[in-house]
Amino acid sequence: MKSNILVASALLLGIACQPTKQNEQAVVSTEAASIPKLVKTWETDTTLTTCESVIYDEFRDVLYVSNINGVPPTAKDGDGFISIISTDGEVINLNWVTEISAPKGMGIVDSSLFVTNIDEVVEIDIPSGVIVKRYPVTDAQFLNDIATSSDGDVFISDSNQNTIHQIKNGEISLWLSDSSLQGSNGLLHQGSHIMVASYGGGDLYRVDINTQMKEALSDSIKGGDGIVALTEGYLVSSWSGEIHFVHNSGTRTQLLDTKAINENAADICYVNAKNLLLVPTFFGNKVVAYEVN
Repeated sequence: MKSNILVASALLLGIACQPTKQNEQAVVSTEAASIPKLVKTWETDTTLTTCESVIYDEFRDVLYVSNINGVPPTAKDGDGFISIISTDGEVINLNWVTEISAPKGMGIVDSSLFVTNIDEVVEIDIPSGVIVKRYPVTDAQFLNDIATSSDGDVFISDSNQNTIHQIKNGEISLWLSDSSLQGSNGLLHQGSHIMVASYGGGDLYRVDINTQMKEALSDSIKGGDGIVALTEGYLVSSWSGEIHFVHNSGTRTQLLDTKAINENAADICYVNAKNLLLVPTFFGNKVVAYEVN
């Protein structure tokens, strides 16, 4: 009788475990099915000198590209510029905005384009292409990326200071200082939280807007740079020349590696309406577009 009970218990245990295993397999299968593929569709010419960031203006259906030009990217040499290109890669206006030194991340609020410039943020009136305001940041060393909220707030990372600043109601102030960010770089605002890519640490963080508490969604993305959102997760660039897909569950898949051809992958942009990922190649001096399948 005792042996029969043991056999029955083992059978019941096996039956109980089977659905869990099936569920785990289903989750893995679902995540695998959501991994996108990148198909190169076009690239610009190589006049976009040390291009660091690209952003889509939905209202005007054009792309703006920030060009550091001369390096190092902290030199106040006044040779940086913003270009306008079409969504099929034609350079429309190479030197649309000048009088900046090392433009990097960009964000759009209404008719204003905000651009980081080493230790300040410049606000450009898009219709006129004129710099209308400069926001100096005390003690800033390497202002890098920008993210904007639906309310018009502007968030700015400083990769050397492990800080995030905020422009709200026309005033700039420190929003977050956290040494564990290890080089706060790429930013993406998503309602209740901000995604932050760590350049030095390689982590992808989710930071709560209200509490500023953070949690790591993924790691091992060395030189984390730009972040864009997809339905099932995020595309994150690694400055050295990689694009990673991070699923909402935290699993990570490398989609692109251009290090062998000396093309970087800086602050990326995703144009949802056209299903295009735009990759500024920094020292490659061009923007490359990929269809996201």
